[in-house]
Formats: sequence, C-alpha cells, structure tokens
Amino acid sequence: MNTLLRIDSSLRTEQSYSRTLGDYFIQQWKIKNPDGIIMERDVTRQLIPHITQQTVNAFFSENPDTESIHLSDELIDELYQCNEILITCPMYNYGIPSSLKAYFDSVIRTKKTFTGNTSFKGLLENKKAYIISSMGGMSPETRNPLENHLTLLLNHIGITDICYFPLNGTVVDEISNAAKIALQQSEILKHLN
Repeated sequence: MNTLLRIDSSLRTEQSYSRTLGDYFIQQWKIKNPDGIIMERDVTRQLIPHITQQTVNAFFSENPDTESIHLSDELIDELYQCNEILITCPMYNYGIPSSLKAYFDSVIRTKKTFTGNTSFKGLLENKKAYIISSMGGMSPETRNPLENHLTLLLNHIGITDICYFPLNGTVVDEISNAAKIALQQSEILKHLN
C-alpha cells in the first residue's frame, strides 16, 4: 500500500495555483491508489519554528534535550512512513517560503536523514517526490530556482527520483494560466498512469 506525504507551503489558502494543482494531483493519486494513505503537512497552518542554537545543539548531542527536537523527530517520522512526497511551493522573493525552509532545517539531520561529514549519503532512498511550483514572472525555458533548491535539499536526504510540475509566469493573464494548468494536469496524468 502506498503512502503519500503532501507538504503545502503557500500562504494563500484560497486561489493558490500550487494548492489547486496539488488538489488535482491528490484526486488523480487517489484513483491510482484507492487504498493508499495520504498524510498532510501544511507548513503555513502548522507553523514550524526556525531552529535555534539549542535545537542545533540537541541535533548533535548524544543525550539530546528531547523537547528541543520533538517536532523534528515527528517530521522525520512522517518522511520515513511515506514512499511518495508531494511538495506544493510558490515562489516568494525569488525563493521557497520561509516556512518550507524551516521545515527542511528541521528534517535535514545527521544520523537521521543523512550521514557523513564531507561526503554525504542520504538515508531516505527509494522514495519518489513530486514538486508543484508556481512563479509569477519566471521564464519556462529552464528549471526554476524553486526546483533547483528543493532538488538539492531532497537529494541531500537521499531522494533523487523527482518529477516537476511548474506553473511559470502566472502574472500574465487568466486565459494563459488556464492553459498552463491544463498542461500540468496532463503531465500529472502521464506520470501517475
């Protein structure tokens, strides 16, 4: 049985391009996996605090203060429980939302999600990730900065099988956006079937 972890990061709970396409992905995923389990983590509704020196000290301690890393352990457990991950991510000021960055700061932990000091090996291998990104004015000719950043983070923890569904240039016009959404919906269908 497949388990999918959906991670949403748009501040918009309504009229969000990334969430809307994420909802479509989930509908299609449920058709393909009728007995599948979907876990949800919305990093804007369930705020993840930025890590502190105390948290970092606990990450590297042999006897950590468990209160400092309880949320980190919970988030990492979710990653281990799933075999597929869907990340929906808008661009804010040329990067991923700070709430999503805080999420990755909490889950990228030595001896938990990767090993090594100079040569790193991710421990979350054999998982598939899907990235739905949306950007107001980016050109669709090259991979966008969100995909590059998220790819580096996912690769670091061992996830290398990644599919991308970008919605670039969403500030153009509604007709154009409808066509872009339809194109990515067809791409989602291809990847899921």
